[in-house]
Amino acid sequence: MIEKIKKPNIYDVAKLAGVSHQTVSRVINDGPHTKPETRARVELAMANLGYVPNAAARALVTSKSKMIGMIVADEIFFGPAGMIHALKNETRKADYFAISCSVDGTSRESMVEGLKHLRRLGLDAIIVITPQFDNSEMVKEILPNVPALFIDSASGEGQLSISLDNFAGSRLATEHLIGLGHKNIIHISGPATWQDAEPRVRGYESAMVSAGLKPNVISADWLIETGYKIGLELDLDATHTTAIVAANDHLALGLIRAFNERSIAVPNRVSIVGFDDIPEAPFLDPALTTLRPNFEQLGKLAVGLILGSVSPSEVIDNQSLDPELVIRNSTAAPPASF
Repeated sequence: MIEKIKKPNIYDVAKLAGVSHQTVSRVINDGPHTKPETRARVELAMANLGYVPNAAARALVTSKSKMIGMIVADEIFFGPAGMIHALKNETRKADYFAISCSVDGTSRESMVEGLKHLRRLGLDAIIVITPQFDNSEMVKEILPNVPALFIDSASGEGQLSISLDNFAGSRLATEHLIGLGHKNIIHISGPATWQDAEPRVRGYESAMVSAGLKPNVISADWLIETGYKIGLELDLDATHTTAIVAANDHLALGLIRAFNERSIAVPNRVSIVGFDDIPEAPFLDPALTTLRPNFEQLGKLAVGLILGSVSPSEVIDNQSLDPELVIRNSTAAPPASF
């Protein structure tokens, strides 16, 4: 039988250092009134024993774990991944650590499991990026005493929330095409189950209606393969379409590939605008005109809001959450025959 190795505990550290377990606790939790030489002796004992303080237990003593949890669905997509990167950078600047937990955005059971896992860590706050459905009541039930912030997600009344202005971005993209002279413009939307897809549809429709033009929305998802399939099947001549607003850059990438195969010139025959400004966007052929979300500013405001250094009014008034239109070579005036 293999003997189970006992993990060192606070009493083992105290015995080796020749101090009380209360003194070890004060050292672990940065308590006052500890002599430097005593602290050094305790830290040496911890190192020799391989003792690692339990984060959740430490949080109970200090009321601060210095950890912010993030529960995230579908981080394989550029939007959530960009948010996570910005949030992690900002938490470190605030002397906190971000702990992320990936969940299945279509499964409430997966969400429950993820929240319960994060609960064990004694978090100071949690950030929720699950744009598929409203998890606010679930978060409140499982983590009732932990401040929660929802990003691009449905949130309950009174909950902290922040979003990129998807409506403004999509409207700006559509207005860019209208300004070039396009009248028959299609919007290929993201999945209806995502909270940020619907305002992109509305932004497009708002710009079209304001210009006296008829909206035309094709429902899709976020995948390159879907953009490619639509691009192979789309009859541009039948609808006199000269421009497309794609809900994200991956859809736009698929469209461009399909149109190249069909010898449909972009932008000479059809202009395309994406959304996200993925790293590959400037290197496509043609380079993609797109919307660039300000993930850095989103991260600053989100972390400041959850830690109390930024007020909700500052978030609401912050215009830099509007995506920036980056004009490249995939948009131009419509062909003279249209």
